[in-house]
Amino acid sequence: MATIDRYLGKVYCADALDLLRTMPVGSVDAVITDAMYGTAKYVRYEWGVDPARGDPVKHWRYHEPIYRECLRVLKPGGVLAWGQGYRFLPHFEAWFGQHRIWSPLCAAHGLNFVPNAWVVQTREQQAIEHPNDMVVRVDRSALVPLKKLHPCPKPVEELRLLLSALTKPGQIVLDCCCGLGSTLLAAEQLSRLWIGCDRSRAYCQVAMKRLRRLVATQPVVK
Repeated sequence: MATIDRYLGKVYCADALDLLRTMPVGSVDAVITDAMYGTAKYVRYEWGVDPARGDPVKHWRYHEPIYRECLRVLKPGGVLAWGQGYRFLPHFEAWFGQHRIWSPLCAAHGLNFVPNAWVVQTREQQAIEHPNDMVVRVDRSALVPLKKLHPCPKPVEELRLLLSALTKPGQIVLDCCCGLGSTLLAAEQLSRLWIGCDRSRAYCQVAMKRLRRLVATQPVVK
């Protein structure tokens, strides 16, 4: 029987569903992951074009097994924050059951933007209320080089807000669609244990490089 300890602090180059199926039931405290949006026909990742190409049926057919496995690996009362495109908002209740939408307002150099809808709930699919203050100060310049590598990199500051509100130091956070690793960086900064996974080897390499740089240069926030 696999124990969760062997997964900690690793970035797996794997299909999310394949990795999740190897993980123990009720083994992580939080799943915070930004799945493929699927809302545009030609969003191209390093490994290819988003297979849904804007079709909500195809999008959920691909993602539902991943979502169900995410719930399976959560501990009782564990939390899930699932990044999702606003275009599919009419489908959220059917797909996720009870939930809240968290929409952090990112403020960067005089420009305000709301980049993401996060479906937030417990393992038991109970909605989780968002904090009163959802404004995030973002260093937009840090995203510029990342956008050359990935179509929708996430600000680390935004993930820190989610992690601060939903988890505690020492808890285990899984991002099974980690892309360039922003969730993992935020977890490292906030003294959370983490597990990452992405199907792109190039993205995994960038994520690991960012983590190494962080560990070498940035003090951990206690």
